[in-house]
Amino acid sequence: MNLGDYESSIATALTDPLVPYPANHFAFRHVLQAIGERPAAFIEVGVGEGNAIPLFAGLGHEFWGFDNRPEAVAASKDRMSGMRLDQSRIFQAEIRTPASVEQILGSKQFDVLVAMGVLPHVESESEVIANMARLVRPGGHVFIECRNALFSLTTFNRYTFEFFMERLLPDIGVKMSANVDEDLRRRLEMGIPSSGTSDAKFHVPHEVLAMAEDLGLDDPRIIPFHFHAGMPYLESQDPQAYRQASVLLEGDASGWRGLLLGSAFLLHFRRPEQG
Repeated sequence: MNLGDYESSIATALTDPLVPYPANHFAFRHVLQAIGERPAAFIEVGVGEGNAIPLFAGLGHEFWGFDNRPEAVAASKDRMSGMRLDQSRIFQAEIRTPASVEQILGSKQFDVLVAMGVLPHVESESEVIANMARLVRPGGHVFIECRNALFSLTTFNRYTFEFFMERLLPDIGVKMSANVDEDLRRRLEMGIPSSGTSDAKFHVPHEVLAMAEDLGLDDPRIIPFHFHAGMPYLESQDPQAYRQASVLLEGDASGWRGLLLGSAFLLHFRRPEQG
């Protein structure tokens, strides 16, 4: 598969609201722009069902991946087999336990690491970021997906309420807290999303950036993606218009709108050449 074939394979998802939104497609675009066209040694942490394999392996990258779920490893091995690639490059390990990774890889390092859907499910984010950084060579690229807490400010739903009460205004006193609580409940779509929808963490972009800086990582930056053209509950009114407008926003170059309209972002950094 070349890049043109990949773009064609997801063309329907860009316009058809009945097809899941191709959020990772936009994240992977940023990865490809950063690493260029030269084939690279590439590893995905949390490889899942191997959805990234056809793109990166198809473009000639040496693809490796691991997951802590045996069923995900089996699915990704099947993907590799279908492309006549070495299945041993997919294995079971836990990024929170570096020894489980080193047992398979030894001292091997990679040019590029991608981790989608991993950081929202770990407790010690800084430790996991450091573990990921050690898997790439000095100067190598790391891309880590996070769920964007600031997106809550534009959803006008239960997430907005929780952001105000738990992050913005946790210490304003009982009386003012009650006033804000009452007003927000009256204005917001409190039933959306339903409680217990997900246990994944949201992260404030600047806090994640600070973690990377504290670890001494090179040139850390935030790249928003999965844009939303308005409050998510409006999507049901005109799904096609919402999809098309959201896709157009993915190319936003303002440098700040994505911090509010993107429900996810990539932390991109490079491992220092020294140290």
